[in-house]
Amino acid sequence: MSRYLNYIIICSLGLCFSCEEPVDWPLSAGPEGRLVVEAILTNQHTFQKFRLTQNRRAANGEELGVADAQVAISSPQISLVFDADQQDPGSYVSKRPFAAQKDVLYTLEIIWRDEAYEASSQLSFVAPLEQIIIDRENEDSLFIGEVAPLYHPLQQAMHEVQVDWTHISMTAPNRAGLFFYTFSTIDGSELLRPMVEDIYFPKGTKVMRTKYGLNDDFAAYLRSFALETIWQGGFFDEASSSLPTNISNGGLGFFSVCATLQDSLVAF
Repeated sequence: MSRYLNYIIICSLGLCFSCEEPVDWPLSAGPEGRLVVEAILTNQHTFQKFRLTQNRRAANGEELGVADAQVAISSPQISLVFDADQQDPGSYVSKRPFAAQKDVLYTLEIIWRDEAYEASSQLSFVAPLEQIIIDRENEDSLFIGEVAPLYHPLQQAMHEVQVDWTHISMTAPNRAGLFFYTFSTIDGSELLRPMVEDIYFPKGTKVMRTKYGLNDDFAAYLRSFALETIWQGGFFDEASSSLPTNISNGGLGFFSVCATLQDSLVAF
């Protein structure tokens, strides 16, 4: 989840949530100091990047990145080590570019504070990209109208949309990250739509989209995450540490292998 962006919007199944602060994985409940894993391995041939943090914050409120772990991905075909990013504590980058392959079981292996953590996943299915709709507030004020269906019985996906107008204006905010979810299950409570703040941008803005196909277990995690984030005091009102996870040994968060599709456009 891109934490450097000025704005993040989450939209799922008719549920919308927006704010002007980075969206944190809501895992503060339970014993502090537990490992939190944010790891998506994709089929894009690139330097893969994971993030490890603790489920507590520093005195100044910032998240605590885990910078002293050993991280690797293994399968019957490969073993790939990840190096800690010294410029971004908590981030780990693969030693070389790599693309996940179909029908291969990948295992994430982490050693931290003499404890071993593991999780396994296979490459998901991703359906073709839907048409993205750019709506107009006025002559030079645009916003994202529609990215994907809110519900689809045959696919589950996370849609990341990055809008960037730094080449037009040097004044922040001049970029934004938006996340939309498509799930194959729906609850009556999710049909209600909370207030949502649209992000407006000028003509000529660059719009980059990535669609992540979701395996059922990762979709269940993201759906629970979205519901807990959006519905404070709603029907989903369990402790944050009860979110589903596939990380062993008491770890939190999730590891998944996602097939992706990408495209881009200039908004006019």
